[in-house]
Amino acid sequence: MSIISQNIKVSLSICIIALGMGAAHAAGDIEKGEKVFKKCKACHKIGEGAKNAIGPVLTGVVGRKAATFPDYSYGKSMRKVRETGLVWSEENLDGWLTNPKKFLRKILDTRKAKAKMKFKLKKQADRDNVIAYLKTFSVEMKKGAMKKDDMKTEATPAMAKPAMAVAATHICVENQSGKTLLFVVEAKGGERVVKTLNAAENLCTPQKMADAGGTVGVFLNEDALEGCSRLAKAGQAERLVAYEPFDNCTWAQ
Repeated sequence: MSIISQNIKVSLSICIIALGMGAAHAAGDIEKGEKVFKKCKACHKIGEGAKNAIGPVLTGVVGRKAATFPDYSYGKSMRKVRETGLVWSEENLDGWLTNPKKFLRKILDTRKAKAKMKFKLKKQADRDNVIAYLKTFSVEMKKGAMKKDDMKTEATPAMAKPAMAVAATHICVENQSGKTLLFVVEAKGGERVVKTLNAAENLCTPQKMADAGGTVGVFLNEDALEGCSRLAKAGQAERLVAYEPFDNCTWAQ
């Protein structure tokens, strides 16, 4: 065997060993990840009985579609990421934890993207370990289990159902959000119609009110001060597919 061949063989052996070490390193250490997660506890909850805090619940986050945990108010950029269908794979979580803002700007291809989360994990080992820890909290986990029904994702425009048939002089709104919410329908110069709608229910103006168009609005309940509003045309239904206050709702196109 020539010296060149020997060198190539040695180089390949070193590469194989290095790759093996890298794979083991990428797997992460669960116990170390639990310690790293203490840095995240101020904003995120995980496990049995976890509730949204400053950040959304992280139970089952690995493999979950981005920005879909129920009842959490996601930022504008993250809601746009949701529309892309991005899933929190280990690779995507690693990118997010490295630098949330840069991750969003790369995914959305815009320098205007902003992240509500400012925290970063600079060390690769810390990211690998905390992701390994997060993986132990799957939807099917025995300890701290969550029912799959509790993990249903919010609807997005791509998931919206076909619009209902609407008379040419009616203004209507459909609740496709999966939540019970308070809706308001108002024609220009006409009387306001208010009703709490369950999932899949709708509300329309009386025929005499809707000739000139109007607005539809939605609120969490009667006591809510902030909600969402939208201009509406007669003869078509406005479809709410995801509710988030402060005019951050998602409507079907």
